[in-house]
Amino acid sequence: MSFDADPRRVKAARRMTAAVLGRAGVRDRDVVGTVQLLVSEIVTNAIVHGNVNSIFFQITCDTSGDVLIEVDDHSSGAPEVREAGPDDEGGRGMQLVTYLASDWGRKGTCTWCTYAVRRC
Repeated sequence: MSFDADPRRVKAARRMTAAVLGRAGVRDRDVVGTVQLLVSEIVTNAIVHGNVNSIFFQITCDTSGDVLIEVDDHSSGAPEVREAGPDDEGGRGMQLVTYLASDWGRKGTCTWCTYAVRRC
């Protein structure tokens, strides 16, 4: 799905995530919540730092049990894993992605991550 680079769109991406996982047979609330958190962090990062008007978001669940999250912000910048201080209000999103995702990276203008689930 494509949408305006508006922070209010993160909620729609989270809803789409739950729907895709539900159709794939993923019922574990912790797994759904973790994948939704990954989506929130990557989509928010694209909106805040992408400096663009629109975002492309896609989530897929393959037969091996991997969820692939892709967010294309059409910008040349790449996400950074920062060390946020204890008083910083932001800067922890990509730390969460690094910790929770099976893998993540950047291909062209698209940031992606994977998360392994048992039932896709």
